[in-house]
Amino acid sequence: MSRRQEEIQEDLQTSEIRYRRLFESARDGILILDAVTLKIIDANPFMIELSGYRRDKVIGKELREIGLFRNKAESRTAFQELQATGFILCEDLPLRTKTGKQLDVELTAHLYQENERQVIQCTIRDLRGRKNVREEVQAGKSEILAHIAGKAARLGGWTIDLPERTLSWSDENCAIHDVPPGYTPTLEEGINLFLPDYRDQVIRYVEACAKDGTPYDFELPKYTVKGRLIWVRSIGEAVRDADGKIIRLQGAFQDITMRKQAEADKEKLIKELQQALAEVKALREFLPICSYCKKVRDDENYWSQIESYITRHTHTKFSHGICPDCYETEVTPQYEKMKQRPLADDETSEPSQPA
Repeated sequence: MSRRQEEIQEDLQTSEIRYRRLFESARDGILILDAVTLKIIDANPFMIELSGYRRDKVIGKELREIGLFRNKAESRTAFQELQATGFILCEDLPLRTKTGKQLDVELTAHLYQENERQVIQCTIRDLRGRKNVREEVQAGKSEILAHIAGKAARLGGWTIDLPERTLSWSDENCAIHDVPPGYTPTLEEGINLFLPDYRDQVIRYVEACAKDGTPYDFELPKYTVKGRLIWVRSIGEAVRDADGKIIRLQGAFQDITMRKQAEADKEKLIKELQQALAEVKALREFLPICSYCKKVRDDENYWSQIESYITRHTHTKFSHGICPDCYETEVTPQYEKMKQRPLADDETSEPSQPA
């Protein structure tokens, strides 16, 4: 054997050793299949552990016989695609272990040549760890979204543990009441933040819920810890244990101050519109007016200047001036007469022209 042949032989042995180490230590299941019969010719330790079968019960079997693929037809269809493309990927494939436990796995398969025959290398990855991470990420996202939604809606949660009657506020509920996150008020303190006229009403709601499980939903004004007046909507319900005993009250607080302000503004606008409509109606009615002095008679049979009548019914204010016609018929003649007599020093200015 030549030196070159010896080097090639050593390289092959090294590659074989390296491959076997990777095969044995891999943390994914690895199966080697005959490409013609689709029977297993090798399996690494992780795959043996994952399936629950002994090695001698795996070698010589088809994948469906160790819990992969539901039937022979499904297996054949997958490997027909492998023959056409040289690669397949099966995501969320069920693996039924020897104990009957079902696992979700991902299977990838590659077709390659080994000496004089074609073989298939299948890599089986247990998805439990990946799914746990995905679920944790999703739970984290949900928590973030819930926090954003609660902050945007000014919506916080609360609980009252029984029988101790310990009150707890969520961080957003603390923000609504102008206190730092983690603040823990007493139940008495929480109730006393409501205006005195409403405290007995709130106590009745809480007692009925704690005693009989009666849910409630009310809207009332209250003060924050810093004395700021706000409007809140409070929703409460009872939580029972397996025996039906009420062990806790829980619910939500929502700051509805802006909504209440909008409702008040709306009511004010409606009243103003109603008043304006009444004034327009009053002006559209038939008005008795004196032919000489131009006074009008109101509903109480009083005669008053037309300016007074309109001001009283529309809140319109008048400013007096002279129209062009009256200027010609009234002011100009008077001015001509004034020019015909001597004027004092303070009477030399001419009357202003009408606008």
